[in-house]
Amino acid sequence: MARKHYGWELGATPPVLGAHSLAKHHVFERYTERYIEILSPTLAKRELNLTIVDGFCGGGLYSFEDRMVPGSPILLVRAVRAAEAKLAMARKHGFTVHADYFFIDRKRAHIEFLRDQLAQSEFADEIERSIHLATDAFENRADAIITAIRAKGSSHRALFFLDQYGWSAISFQTIRRIFSELKNPEVIITFSVDSLIDYLTAETARMKSGQAIELDASLGEALAAMKTEAGQRAVIQGFLYRHILKNTGGDYYTPFFIRSPDSHRSYWLVHLSKHSRARDEMAQLHWALQNTFVHPGKSGFNALGFDPTIDHNQARFEFDFGSDARTDSLNTAIEQLPGLFYDDATRLGEPVTIESLFTARCNETPLTMRLVAEAVTRLRDDLREVEIFTPDGKLRPRAVNLSPKDIVRVPVQSSFLRSTGARKN
Repeated sequence: MARKHYGWELGATPPVLGAHSLAKHHVFERYTERYIEILSPTLAKRELNLTIVDGFCGGGLYSFEDRMVPGSPILLVRAVRAAEAKLAMARKHGFTVHADYFFIDRKRAHIEFLRDQLAQSEFADEIERSIHLATDAFENRADAIITAIRAKGSSHRALFFLDQYGWSAISFQTIRRIFSELKNPEVIITFSVDSLIDYLTAETARMKSGQAIELDASLGEALAAMKTEAGQRAVIQGFLYRHILKNTGGDYYTPFFIRSPDSHRSYWLVHLSKHSRARDEMAQLHWALQNTFVHPGKSGFNALGFDPTIDHNQARFEFDFGSDARTDSLNTAIEQLPGLFYDDATRLGEPVTIESLFTARCNETPLTMRLVAEAVTRLRDDLREVEIFTPDGKLRPRAVNLSPKDIVRVPVQSSFLRSTGARKN
């Protein structure tokens, strides 16, 4: 069973939005604001070129509990305006985001409803100027949008929100084109995991839907061996983990499930980018919206992907980004980090920074840079397991916040070195 298709018609009541989907929209909105702030760090910067693409935009309005709430198109425009206003206030000569928006939906009634919503909003004058509406499949519009982004400037700053209803409406080939033809794109795409579980057989890889995401027949075989939902999701995450990284062109990503508390159905919210900083910012939003996002893996590093040594049919702890998960993550990172810093320094033959260690492993963990820095601080202050130096080689004062560029060294007297029998070269 696929995720429910929402429907909009002029004059009719908007569809009901689930709480989990409201949280997802908050991720879209907050990430867009944060994205603009990060790309405009200095007061000297006065403008930013940006393109926002909502490939499955819907009608732009929902019913939620006893009120109406805006959908992703209007939330995204407001997020850009809010970030622009905030940055303009901090600059003597103001700040402008030169934003273009492409809102696409296959159903004409949905686009007509969205057009009506925009016409009644503060953005009415931007329709067909910066706001472009299209009744079509995103796949049919992708090439033209890529061309428009390239024509806008050399930076190619673009956010693609591809909130599909199922799991095969967006082909991996299209995502590869986005990453190969644009310098700085980011893609947020949803996969209806439970729909894939219900649909998947050994034949799926040969069908058009399976070919769209280039499925391997072995996934169906592995899934059939799993008897529980948790096991099935663990298999899908593990198999698609490498598959997505290999076949989409995104160097960094977050792959976590968002679950409906009402239907107990889940789908995957995947963020793909070319930059580890972008990945870290998205992970921080998952932590901020704790208990909404989950993954069937472990805490700490090397936590994602399928582990064949674990019986995934057995009930297991589900990582939900809550307070217990944070505690477990810190404790696991404290256990793992001394060995990781030592191994990297030995392998590379040079000092290792917090940033370099985290960047090399960030795709494999729900940890953020902040959590890693907190763990490193505790390793130094409470356990005396590591020493921390500034980039120029000076010992980092204890009362000062750490920098990602700080160097971490495992001293000879570390209990880690004693327990493993390791020795400095």
